[in-house]
Order: sequence, then C-alpha cells, then structure tokens
Amino acid sequence: MTVLAERFPRWVKSVELLPASARFTALHRAADATGSSLEPAGALDLVTYAVGREADGAFRAICAAVLAHDPSFTAGAADLEPRLVASGAIARALENDDAIAAIVAGAVLSAEFSGLFSPVVELPALARATQARRFRRLRDRVSLPRLELEAIFKALPNFAGDGWRAAEAVDHLARATKTLSERLDAILGGLAQRFEARLDAADEELDVLWWAFAAHGDREAATWSEPYTPDALLRAGLQLADRHRLKTEVPTAREILRRVLGPRGNEEYVLADVVAAAFGRLELDVSPPGPLFPILTSNAACVALQGEGEWLAAARRLGVDPMIRRRGDDIAAQTVRELLLARAVSG
Repeated sequence: MTVLAERFPRWVKSVELLPASARFTALHRAADATGSSLEPAGALDLVTYAVGREADGAFRAICAAVLAHDPSFTAGAADLEPRLVASGAIARALENDDAIAAIVAGAVLSAEFSGLFSPVVELPALARATQARRFRRLRDRVSLPRLELEAIFKALPNFAGDGWRAAEAVDHLARATKTLSERLDAILGGLAQRFEARLDAADEELDVLWWAFAAHGDREAATWSEPYTPDALLRAGLQLADRHRLKTEVPTAREILRRVLGPRGNEEYVLADVVAAAFGRLELDVSPPGPLFPILTSNAACVALQGEGEWLAAARRLGVDPMIRRRGDDIAAQTVRELLLARAVSG
C-alpha cells in the first residue's frame, strides 16, 4: 500500500470527510493524479501553496483535478481542503524515485527551514526518507543481469532443416538479428548509465571527503584560516554544493558542514547578517524568487540594491523573512539545498 493510500484517510479527518464519501474519493484521486504528473516548476508551486503561501497556478491545478471527479467542488485558495490535496500530491510525488521526487523533497525541507509547514506534519520526514532512498539507489553496486542467450537464439531459422526457402530464411534471419541487436543495445545501454552514475557517485564521495578532511584546494578564494566572518557559512554551502555531481543532497550534509565550520556551526545567526556579510565577497546562483529560496532570494535582493537597507523590504515582498535566526550549520546546509534545488529546476 502506498503512503498516500495508507495515510490520506487520516489526513482528511481535519475536514470531517469519511473515507467512503464521494468527496473523499475525489480528493484522493486528485492528489494521486497531481502528484504523479508533476513538472519541476509545478513542483515548486505545489509546495509553496501547500505551506500556505500564494501560488495561483497550483491552486487552479488542484481545483481542476478535484473537479474532474466531483463537479460540485468549490473552494477558496485559503481553504483547508485544497491544501490537503496539495499535501497529498506532494506525498504521492515523494514515493517516486526520480528527479522530481528529489526536487519536491528539497522544496519541502526548504519550507521547513523558513518555518513554513503544510497541514500534513509528516511531509518533512517523508522528504528526508525520499532523499536517503534516492541517495542509496544512485550509489548501488552495479550487478550484471543474467542473460538467457539460448532464448535469444531460438528465433534464428534452422538452415539444416528440410523445406526452407532462401528468401524466407534470409528475412527471418534479418528480423531475428534485429531483435537480438535491440535487446543487447538496451541491456548494454542500461549498464552504461548505471556504471556512469556509480562512477559519478564515487568521484563525488572522494571530492567531499577531501574537502571535509583535507581542507580546501588552492583554487579557493579564501582559506579557513582567515579571520571568521558570517559569509563563511554561505561559502561552505556553496563549496559543498559544487562538489555534488548528482542532483541529490548528501543526507549527511549538515554533519559534514558542522565538521568544516567547527564551533561557528553551533552558533545562531540572523540570516540578514549572513547575507550582508557575503555581499561583494561571494557569488551565488540565481533562483526562482520566493519562500522556498530564502537565502538565494535574500542574496539576490541584497545584490540588486547594492547592500542598502531597502533590500530587506524587497526580500519580504518576495515572501522571505530575512530576519529569521538559525544555527550556522543549518544555514550552510540550507545553502547547499537551495543551490542544488535551483540547479535541478533550471537544468
């Protein structure tokens, strides 16, 4: 049984729907359909809407999905029912093992960093489980499939038999050879992709280990022996994100960053102070503005207004609270998450 099928009846109890009702069936089917057909940009909008922020496209998509099963459905964007459907759709997407699931997981955890939550309190735990599952799968050992070659060659014509005709046999042979070639190509192509992913994973692990345990390469603009400034939190996140070859956050990113940052990782910081300290010293990626990218959105506002005080108000207009306080290792880990999320969406 899927997570959505198992838990959705419990989730909708807050709106007093019985599992046997027609409305419950419509909401459940809408959540399943929406979550199984997400695109990257739509995934971000869906999470934004689920955690209580404005996302008209996601709200309209949810309503259309419910109306397909219940023409009498009506709701406002602030109502609980459509947000429950959005949350259910997120849970459905998190059950997959693909790039969309990784994007949804990153978006849910970014919302958690910003203090935003959906009506389904389990989503952050489901997101972490999805990240860990995808991380392990991308690093699985590659096993060679068992090839039943005898079955492959059964389709070849028997030239030693009686009564065969040359033209028919040649045609039969050509079709059998084509089938054999296609099967071998599919098998070898799949193996090549898995070997490539495995090699990328191994390279990623080595890069991260060298960075964490042997300090930094000569190409870094600043060393960790310099006097500490808060922008070191963002720099650490950027450097770790750049060492990700796969678009899935390392589950132990926070622990790795804690080792790199040392005692400063345990201290609390105001996000605005960290972003202001990075102005002119660090260049971060551009991301879709909004509450799922609190660090990159704040940084973009600060850069656009040249670090002047008005950038705080600009960030707030984009749905971000730059005055939130978080631990240093949380800020660095969130930087990793936002950078990987922005790169996955743009890529």
